[in-house]
Amino acid sequence: MSLKTLVFGLALIAAPAAMAQDTVPPPPDPRRAEQLRQMIDQRFGERIREDLGLTEDQFNRLRVAMATVAAKRRILQEEEMRLRGALAFQLRPGIAANADSVARLVDGLTNQRVAFAQTFRDEMRELAAILTPVQRGQYLMLRDRLAARAEELRQAMPLRPMQQRPPGRPNPRRPG
Repeated sequence: MSLKTLVFGLALIAAPAAMAQDTVPPPPDPRRAEQLRQMIDQRFGERIREDLGLTEDQFNRLRVAMATVAAKRRILQEEEMRLRGALAFQLRPGIAANADSVARLVDGLTNQRVAFAQTFRDEMRELAAILTPVQRGQYLMLRDRLAARAEELRQAMPLRPMQQRPPGRPNPRRPG
C-alpha cells in the first residue's frame, strides 16, 4: 500500500472534525472505519519504526502509547461531532436558536478543542520517556507531514450528496 493510500484513509477517518453546519451526514460504517484505523496504525507504525530506527522495546512501547492516545482522541472527536450536530440543529436557518443552549454548546466545543490539544501534550510527554530527543523530533515531523497530507486529501474530496450546500451557502470545508 502506498503512503498516498494510507494518508487518504487517514483523511476519511479525520474528516468528522469539519462537518457542515446545517447537515449531519450519516455516521460511517464503524467496522470499516476501525479496519482503516488499524491499517493506518500498522502502516504508520512500520514507517516510524523504519525511519526512526527504533529498537524492538521502543517500538512496542510506542505502539502502546500511540494506541492509548488514539483511543482518547477518537472519544474526543465523537463528542465534538455530537456537539457540532447539536449546534447545527440550534443554528438552523429560519429558526430561532436557544441562546442558552448555543452558549453551552460553544463552551463544550471550546473545551473539546482544549482537551484535544492536551492529548498532544500528553503524547509528547509520554514519548519523551520512550524516544531519544532526535527520534522524538523525527516522529513529530513525520506525524505532522502525514496529518497535513491527510488534510489536503480531505479538502480535495468532493462533498457527498447529503452534504451539498444550498445555493448561495459556501462550503465550510473549502476556502473561498
